[in-house]
Amino acid sequence: MKSTIINSVLTVLLVLGFSSHAGLYKGLDAKGNVVYSDKPFDNAEIMTPPPISVVDALKIKPKPVAEKEDTEEKETKYTRFSISSPKNDQTIWNESQLVVTTKLTPALNTTLGHTTWLIMDGKALIKKSQSTSLLIGRADRGTHTIQVQIRDKKGKILKRTKSITVYIKNTVVPRPSPR
Repeated sequence: MKSTIINSVLTVLLVLGFSSHAGLYKGLDAKGNVVYSDKPFDNAEIMTPPPISVVDALKIKPKPVAEKEDTEEKETKYTRFSISSPKNDQTIWNESQLVVTTKLTPALNTTLGHTTWLIMDGKALIKKSQSTSLLIGRADRGTHTIQVQIRDKKGKILKRTKSITVYIKNTVVPRPSPR
């Protein structure tokens, strides 16, 4: 960055140094056309260019620190967050999809970038959802622990539900044995 600035300043100084010795000439060519040149020619008059217009750059005011403090004060404080469906220790029979519904007070503040994450068996199965009802597409048979978290836009956990355990089972119809 510093070398770029230094190179720019040196270039400007060199150009200004050479341009102070060069003149600007105006005259007519053989056909009567007006011609401008930096080299003197017959019947040319020396011109002095008008002064260069200079405009000051706009000064940008930095954002006050108080705005950041106001945003922090507006953070939503979630007072109640729980999984309402399915219930803890519930057995779910023959379902290929599982809907996890939560109760949240106050409502999810998506304007601040808050999202819900569904954690199943310790892994984030659904990330950055803006809903409090979450659909698990294909839940395998067996015992699973489920938790839902609210996170801010940086991924920081703001609130989490208690973990629940569910049992997913499928009815198996015995096939008749071949005769």
